[in-house]
Amino acid sequence: MKQEEKMEQGKKDFQAHVQKERTHLSQVRRAFTKGLEKVDIDPGLISFYVACCDYLDCALNRLIAQDHILHDLLVPHVEKDNKEYIAKLEKLNIGLNAMEEALKKLNAAKEKLIKSGLYEVNDFKKESNAFLDVFLNMLASNRHSTIDLEEKVFTPEDWEKLAGVTEESIRNEERLFQNVRLAALEEYDPERFPPIRHNEKPT
Repeated sequence: MKQEEKMEQGKKDFQAHVQKERTHLSQVRRAFTKGLEKVDIDPGLISFYVACCDYLDCALNRLIAQDHILHDLLVPHVEKDNKEYIAKLEKLNIGLNAMEEALKKLNAAKEKLIKSGLYEVNDFKKESNAFLDVFLNMLASNRHSTIDLEEKVFTPEDWEKLAGVTEESIRNEERLFQNVRLAALEEYDPERFPPIRHNEKPT
Protein backbone atom coordinates (compact mmCIF):
# COMPACT_ATOMS: atom_id res chain seq x y z
CA MET A 1 0.00 0.00 0.00
CA LYS A 2 1.36 3.41 -0.97
CA GLN A 3 2.04 6.03 1.71
CA GLU A 4 -0.84 8.23 0.53
CA GLU A 5 -3.22 5.28 0.66
CA LYS A 6 -2.06 4.42 4.17
CA MET A 7 -2.60 8.02 5.27
CA GLU A 8 -6.06 8.08 3.72
CA GLN A 9 -6.95 4.77 5.36
CA GLY A 10 -5.69 6.10 8.70
CA LYS A 11 -7.93 9.14 8.33
CA LYS A 12 -10.92 6.90 7.59
CA ASP A 13 -10.15 4.70 10.63
CA PHE A 14 -9.96 7.71 12.97
CA GLN A 15 -13.17 9.15 11.54
CA ALA A 16 -14.93 5.78 11.88
CA HIS A 17 -14.02 5.59 15.58
CA VAL A 18 -15.19 9.16 16.17
CA GLN A 19 -18.42 8.47 14.28
CA LYS A 20 -19.10 5.43 16.49
CA GLU A 21 -18.56 7.55 19.58
CA ARG A 22 -20.91 10.25 18.30
CA THR A 23 -23.56 7.61 17.51
CA HIS A 24 -23.34 6.14 21.01
CA LEU A 25 -23.45 9.65 22.50
CA SER A 26 -26.65 10.41 20.60
CA GLN A 27 -28.20 7.11 21.69
CA VAL A 28 -27.29 7.53 25.37
CA ARG A 29 -28.50 11.13 25.39
CA ARG A 30 -31.86 10.10 23.95
CA ALA A 31 -32.21 7.11 26.31
CA PHE A 32 -31.34 9.37 29.26
CA THR A 33 -33.95 11.92 28.13
CA LYS A 34 -36.57 9.17 27.96
CA GLY A 35 -35.60 7.86 31.39
CA LEU A 36 -35.98 11.29 32.97
CA GLU A 37 -39.64 11.28 31.94
CA LYS A 38 -40.49 8.35 34.21
CA VAL A 39 -42.56 9.40 37.24
CA ASP A 40 -42.18 6.31 39.43
CA ILE A 41 -38.52 6.18 40.45
CA ASP A 42 -36.79 3.13 41.90
CA PRO A 43 -33.15 2.37 42.81
CA GLY A 44 -32.64 0.62 39.46
CA LEU A 45 -33.52 3.81 37.61
CA ILE A 46 -31.10 5.76 39.80
CA SER A 47 -28.35 3.37 38.68
CA PHE A 48 -29.33 4.01 35.08
CA TYR A 49 -29.16 7.79 35.61
CA VAL A 50 -25.69 7.47 37.12
CA ALA A 51 -24.45 5.23 34.29
CA CYS A 52 -25.76 7.73 31.73
CA CYS A 53 -24.01 10.60 33.50
CA ASP A 54 -20.74 8.67 33.61
CA TYR A 55 -20.98 8.03 29.88
CA LEU A 56 -21.95 11.61 29.06
CA ASP A 57 -19.09 12.98 31.15
CA CYS A 58 -16.52 10.86 29.34
CA ALA A 59 -17.96 11.30 25.85
CA LEU A 60 -18.54 15.02 26.15
CA ASN A 61 -15.13 15.73 27.62
CA ARG A 62 -13.69 14.00 24.55
CA LEU A 63 -16.02 15.99 22.29
CA ILE A 64 -15.10 19.26 24.00
CA ALA A 65 -11.38 18.46 23.71
CA GLN A 66 -11.84 17.61 20.02
CA ASP A 67 -13.68 20.86 19.38
CA HIS A 68 -11.00 22.90 21.14
CA ILE A 69 -8.42 21.25 18.90
CA LEU A 70 -10.69 21.86 15.90
CA HIS A 71 -10.87 25.54 16.78
CA ASP A 72 -7.10 25.85 17.15
CA LEU A 73 -6.41 23.99 13.90
CA LEU A 74 -8.83 26.16 11.93
CA VAL A 75 -7.70 29.55 13.23
CA PRO A 76 -4.55 29.76 11.02
CA HIS A 77 -6.67 29.08 7.94
CA VAL A 78 -9.21 31.84 8.55
CA GLU A 79 -8.42 35.24 7.07
CA LYS A 80 -8.88 38.23 9.37
CA ASP A 81 -11.54 39.69 7.09
CA ASN A 82 -13.54 36.45 6.91
CA LYS A 83 -16.31 37.60 9.22
CA GLU A 84 -18.43 34.50 8.61
CA TYR A 85 -15.80 32.07 9.87
CA ILE A 86 -14.60 34.32 12.67
CA ALA A 87 -18.20 34.38 13.89
CA LYS A 88 -18.44 30.58 13.59
CA LEU A 89 -15.29 30.06 15.65
CA GLU A 90 -16.45 32.52 18.29
CA LYS A 91 -19.81 30.76 18.46
CA LEU A 92 -18.00 27.44 18.85
CA ASN A 93 -16.01 28.82 21.79
CA ILE A 94 -19.12 30.18 23.49
CA GLY A 95 -20.88 26.84 23.04
CA LEU A 96 -17.94 24.90 24.45
CA ASN A 97 -17.77 27.13 27.54
CA ALA A 98 -21.50 26.67 28.11
CA MET A 99 -21.17 22.92 27.65
CA GLU A 100 -18.30 22.67 30.13
CA GLU A 101 -20.28 24.61 32.75
CA ALA A 102 -23.43 22.54 32.20
CA LEU A 103 -21.43 19.31 32.50
CA LYS A 104 -19.94 20.44 35.82
CA LYS A 105 -23.44 21.09 37.17
CA LEU A 106 -24.66 17.71 35.92
CA ASN A 107 -21.77 15.92 37.63
CA ALA A 108 -22.47 17.77 40.89
CA ALA A 109 -26.13 16.74 40.68
CA LYS A 110 -25.07 13.15 40.00
CA GLU A 111 -22.84 13.10 43.10
CA LYS A 112 -25.72 14.39 45.24
CA LEU A 113 -27.96 11.71 43.75
CA ILE A 114 -25.45 8.98 44.60
CA LYS A 115 -25.24 10.14 48.22
CA SER A 116 -28.95 10.66 48.88
CA GLY A 117 -30.61 8.43 46.28
CA LEU A 118 -34.31 9.01 45.78
CA TYR A 119 -34.37 12.10 47.99
CA GLU A 120 -32.48 14.22 45.45
CA VAL A 121 -34.10 12.83 42.31
CA ASN A 122 -36.29 15.86 41.54
CA ASP A 123 -33.36 18.26 41.80
CA PHE A 124 -31.32 15.86 39.68
CA LYS A 125 -34.02 15.78 37.00
CA LYS A 126 -34.20 19.57 36.94
CA GLU A 127 -30.42 19.90 36.52
CA SER A 128 -30.36 17.12 33.93
CA ASN A 129 -33.01 18.78 31.79
CA ALA A 130 -31.13 22.09 31.99
CA PHE A 131 -28.00 20.26 30.87
CA LEU A 132 -29.84 18.64 27.96
CA ASP A 133 -31.11 22.04 26.82
CA VAL A 134 -27.52 23.31 26.59
CA PHE A 135 -26.39 20.13 24.86
CA LEU A 136 -29.12 20.26 22.22
CA ASN A 137 -28.57 23.96 21.60
CA MET A 138 -24.87 23.31 21.01
CA LEU A 139 -25.63 20.46 18.60
CA ALA A 140 -28.20 22.44 16.68
CA SER A 141 -26.06 25.57 16.36
CA ASN A 142 -22.61 24.09 15.67
CA ARG A 143 -23.32 20.87 13.83
CA HIS A 144 -20.82 20.62 10.96
CA SER A 145 -20.77 24.40 10.47
CA THR A 146 -17.06 24.26 9.60
CA ILE A 147 -16.90 20.95 7.75
CA ASP A 148 -16.26 22.56 4.35
CA LEU A 149 -13.08 24.26 5.57
CA GLU A 150 -11.97 21.15 7.51
CA GLU A 151 -12.16 18.99 4.40
CA LYS A 152 -10.21 21.58 2.43
CA VAL A 153 -7.29 22.32 4.76
CA PHE A 154 -6.82 19.44 7.24
CA THR A 155 -3.93 17.02 6.77
CA PRO A 156 -4.06 13.33 7.86
CA GLU A 157 -2.01 14.37 10.90
CA ASP A 158 -4.64 16.99 11.74
CA TRP A 159 -7.42 14.38 11.53
CA GLU A 160 -5.42 12.05 13.79
CA LYS A 161 -4.83 14.81 16.34
CA LEU A 162 -8.47 15.84 16.19
CA ALA A 163 -9.78 12.31 16.71
CA GLY A 164 -7.54 11.59 19.71
CA VAL A 165 -8.32 7.90 19.34
CA THR A 166 -6.27 5.44 21.39
CA GLU A 167 -6.75 1.82 22.41
CA GLU A 168 -7.53 3.06 25.92
CA SER A 169 -10.14 5.57 24.70
CA ILE A 170 -11.83 2.85 22.62
CA ARG A 171 -11.94 0.41 25.55
CA ASN A 172 -13.16 3.05 28.01
CA GLU A 173 -15.94 4.30 25.72
CA GLU A 174 -17.16 0.77 25.04
CA ARG A 175 -17.11 -0.11 28.77
CA LEU A 176 -19.15 2.95 29.73
CA PHE A 177 -21.62 2.36 26.88
CA GLN A 178 -22.15 -1.24 27.99
CA ASN A 179 -22.62 -0.05 31.60
CA VAL A 180 -25.52 2.10 30.40
CA ARG A 181 -27.03 -0.87 28.56
CA LEU A 182 -26.65 -3.13 31.62
CA ALA A 183 -28.31 -0.56 33.90
CA ALA A 184 -31.17 0.21 31.48
CA LEU A 185 -34.65 -1.20 31.46
CA GLU A 186 -35.45 -2.59 28.03
CA GLU A 187 -37.30 0.55 26.96
CA TYR A 188 -34.25 2.71 27.83
CA ASP A 189 -31.63 0.53 26.15
CA PRO A 190 -29.65 3.00 24.00
CA GLU A 191 -29.45 0.41 21.24
CA ARG A 192 -33.20 0.87 20.77
CA PHE A 193 -32.62 4.45 19.63
CA PRO A 194 -31.46 4.59 16.00
CA PRO A 195 -28.62 7.03 15.31
CA ILE A 196 -29.56 10.47 14.03
CA ARG A 197 -28.10 11.27 10.62
CA HIS A 198 -26.18 14.50 10.12
CA ASN A 199 -28.99 16.19 8.23
CA GLU A 200 -31.60 15.44 10.88
CA LYS A 201 -32.60 17.69 13.74
CA PRO A 202 -31.08 16.46 17.07
CA THR A 203 -34.36 15.94 18.94
